Amino acid sequence: MVLGKQFRIYHKTDQNNVYSVLLENKNDRSETLLFESGAIGLLTAQEIESVKPLYKILVDVYGCLGVLSLNLGDNRNYLYLVCVSSCVSIGKIQNSEIFCINETIFIPLHSFQSDLDRIQDVRKILNSSSFYFAWTTNVTASSNVRNNLPKFDLTLCCQRSERTNVTDNRFFWNRMLFLHFRSFNVNTDRWLLKTICGSVNINTVYVAHQQAKACLISRMSCERAGTRFNVRGVNDFGHVANFVETEQVIFMDDKISSYLLIRGSIPLFWEQTGVQVGTHKLKLSRGNEISHPAFERHLAQILHLYGDQVIINLVGNKESEFMIGSTYKAHHKSSRFQNDIAYVAFDYHHYCSRGREENLTSILKEKVKRQLENFGFYYFIPNENQKNLQKGTFRINCIDCLDRTNRVQTFFGLEILHKQLKTLALDEKSTIVGRFFEVFKNMWQVNGDQISRIYAGTGALEGKSKLRDGTLSVARTIQNNLLDNSKQEAFDILLTGKPLLADFNEKFRSLLPNQYFHLPSKILLSICDRHFEFTKIDRLLVAVGTWNVNGGKHFNSIIYKKTDPLSDWLLDANKSKTNSVNLLDLSLDQSLGEIETNSPDLFAIG
Repeated sequence: MVLGKQFRIYHKTDQNNVYSVLLENKNDRSETLLFESGAIGLLTAQEIESVKPLYKILVDVYGCLGVLSLNLGDNRNYLYLVCVSSCVSIGKIQNSEIFCINETIFIPLHSFQSDLDRIQDVRKILNSSSFYFAWTTNVTASSNVRNNLPKFDLTLCCQRSERTNVTDNRFFWNRMLFLHFRSFNVNTDRWLLKTICGSVNINTVYVAHQQAKACLISRMSCERAGTRFNVRGVNDFGHVANFVETEQVIFMDDKISSYLLIRGSIPLFWEQTGVQVGTHKLKLSRGNEISHPAFERHLAQILHLYGDQVIINLVGNKESEFMIGSTYKAHHKSSRFQNDIAYVAFDYHHYCSRGREENLTSILKEKVKRQLENFGFYYFIPNENQKNLQKGTFRINCIDCLDRTNRVQTFFGLEILHKQLKTLALDEKSTIVGRFFEVFKNMWQVNGDQISRIYAGTGALEGKSKLRDGTLSVARTIQNNLLDNSKQEAFDILLTGKPLLADFNEKFRSLLPNQYFHLPSKILLSICDRHFEFTKIDRLLVAVGTWNVNGGKHFNSIIYKKTDPLSDWLLDANKSKTNSVNLLDLSLDQSLGEIETNSPDLFAIG
């Protein structure tokens, strides 16, 4: 069955100015949803026939993404039914068809005025041709009855979908829109579509009388979502900006071969502030000691999710890129995962500028040759009872995780493609091999452009045309400095229902883990109001002082060779009576005498 506008929406306003909406599935009218006064009711076929004459047809849509509950801090939730009004088929995978969303419609479930500007910004994101859903259906020829099959879940890579059918929330972008339905026990599998954000490319490659599906799927994580200059590095939970899982997969009848690569921002606390033109200045926003726990959490997460890891850092050896690259290397060297995760530094601009891509083979590939062989790739050939699991991934990054990263991922993807084709017995004719390589080269380029548009606002820089790359750089500068704040707020609203930069959210973020942001605002406010029930007041000792006010210029002077190190003077003050007195003026308050032998809890050193 071809996907059509299978949902019809009705609406009416009664004499008491109560606005209500009906959502009807035209292919299955046994039940209809009623939205009224912030609630959802399920009407039977008999009930709907009695009330439908009171309603007017509003619009027909392809599907529903859920209800956006927008809270702007005024103790009122603005509810919107979010539906897909235009989409285009990307291609078919097994028993499912993949669609890209082109247009959405936000239907207010209230009669009062709300913030239309913010809603328009959220619509722009959903309408950016970066969101995809899978549609699974089957029509039996004998009865012509529509039977729902298990839905193909775009959030799961092939290897993970073999182990579980539980949706991967990292890539489930409209999860918050499902909550309103679930709070009224509505079956979301029947009424709603799950979306991913990223890139999906599907091509048919003809192999004699058979058809193979060549696919490249990039799933962008929503755990630390945002725009290029608003969201960088890592957060306290170990989630990094622009984290993308890319899967290169071939479907041939019931045979599958898949290869995974991941990318993500450097897992430290860093940022780029101010107006950015030309070379961008990077700045570490937290010290090494404070950054390291988040760094460790991130490495633990990717080890758990993807197995063995190799970090490939493509940043340069000049200016601020060198600073953040060397800090990255230092954190890895002191990490408890140092022996489990290899770290490879490869200055892409130095080795591969002016089209010297051969250095990827002669230098980079040689550095990771053993892991490239050991990690392997996933394949499943049921008739021959053959299966292999991918045992690890390459975690690749540059500064933005866009242009350089995409080129190196393309290189590794095409390196593994040889082996994928051989496993599926598709390497016997050079013409067929050539078709696959041409198709995947084009898809990797499109993939890079699409990821770049989401994060940076323009297509990827290719390094081939100075005029084109210069034009894109100017467009990025305008986008990043003038337009990204509203786009960032729209991301926050889509994922949490709230503009996280708003004042009333500061309390949420200081008291609660980020997974609780998906809760309705009324519940969040109630939790915060009752925070005294699960928090306690503790006494902290704060040390404020100055040290090395000359910026370290005397480090090479003989006069200062005998100066106590900062760590002895500050962190180990409790070990020495002299240091303790120097650090803490105990004469100011006799009550502080009891903490004479303890170190401060917080330091503020200038």
